Amino acid sequence: MFYGWKISLLSMGGNFMLQGSVLYCMNAFMEPLCTAYGWTRAELNISMAVASLIGQLAMPVAASLSTRFSLRYLMTVGALVGGLATILQGMTGNMMLFTLLFTIAWSATQICGGVVGNALMSNWFHYFRGRAFGIANAGTSLSGTVLPLASMVLINYFDVSVAYLVIGLLTCALAPLAWVLVRDTPQIMHLHPDGRRHEPMLGRKRPAPDTSFSGLLHSPRAYCMGVAFGLALMVSSSVMSQMKPRFVDLGIAPYPAMLLACSAALCAALAKYAWGWVCDRFTPLTAAHGIMLACALSLCLGFLPASLWSMTIFSLSFGFCVGGLWTVLPAVVSYYYGSGNFLPSYKFVSIFIMLRCVGYPIMGYSYELTGGYGAADMVFVVLLLLSLGLSMYLREGDAVEAVARRRH
Repeated sequence: MFYGWKISLLSMGGNFMLQGSVLYCMNAFMEPLCTAYGWTRAELNISMAVASLIGQLAMPVAASLSTRFSLRYLMTVGALVGGLATILQGMTGNMMLFTLLFTIAWSATQICGGVVGNALMSNWFHYFRGRAFGIANAGTSLSGTVLPLASMVLINYFDVSVAYLVIGLLTCALAPLAWVLVRDTPQIMHLHPDGRRHEPMLGRKRPAPDTSFSGLLHSPRAYCMGVAFGLALMVSSSVMSQMKPRFVDLGIAPYPAMLLACSAALCAALAKYAWGWVCDRFTPLTAAHGIMLACALSLCLGFLPASLWSMTIFSLSFGFCVGGLWTVLPAVVSYYYGSGNFLPSYKFVSIFIMLRCVGYPIMGYSYELTGGYGAADMVFVVLLLLSLGLSMYLREGDAVEAVARRRH
């Protein structure tokens, strides 16, 4: 087994415990937190929006840190900080303090997994880069299959604090594993990307554009890429984070509703590898156009008459479509700007991912004002179509690796 796959599995673990706990576990925690502390869904969604905003601002910071410090060291620290913040979340009934801890945990997701994990995949893989991104980021969706249901059981048998304690301790356990397993590049271990006997044969490539912050600041295509994925990820995060409450509001019992939400997350996990295969088999830009359109069409299924079968179709299809966004994004950045420019270009594009935080208030106030999420869904469909239009502005001929198509 090529050593890079072990690092991809560890990155999957980091995304599983941290990305999943801050996003998907709110399916289990939202109603109990409101009951225990008298909070409203709107207040919790605002808390999620603040944490998401700061957490997304941590993406360019994490990219900068990744160019200056060892990725091995960063992943170890990220696991410890994220785990401790998660434990402390269950020990406070103060909304301000809860939001602060939530923000720290969300920021740590970019260090344990997240940006650092994607940087490792870019270093360790070339021909199988899309699939490596898919495996590493599949942890986020896999956690949505397991952690919300496990958290729900822990809350029902114990309480909210015990559920947060268990998740936090498991996250801290990743720190020693990261320290032992992670190596920044294959060359450190006298290996080559993908486990081959030599460095990738890249052939002729288009000259890379200026990927300095100033250069990207004056690049319209960089804005199109960032806004397109920022809007798409805003929709996916907002809808997936509250699938269980959505289904309960439609009359489905709590456990079947949670199973539907977990099934959507499982489809999203499988989709990450599937969309990674599409990136490798065709091009990442082709995958980007396809996934934007698929997300818009699948969200429209949420307007079907409410029943167990229609909501099952909606949850599985939407999960499969949105699941690949975190795979396609780094693949597009690496393909469009070149793997050697991954971190500076990813740092700039990641700034626009802060748009993700806007979706939570849209969800919360849609529920408060209309008693459901239909109004939010209509807004989200329009935004996904806008994302598709922006992604079409990115041309294959402008991509650095477009000339040297990866074949194996």
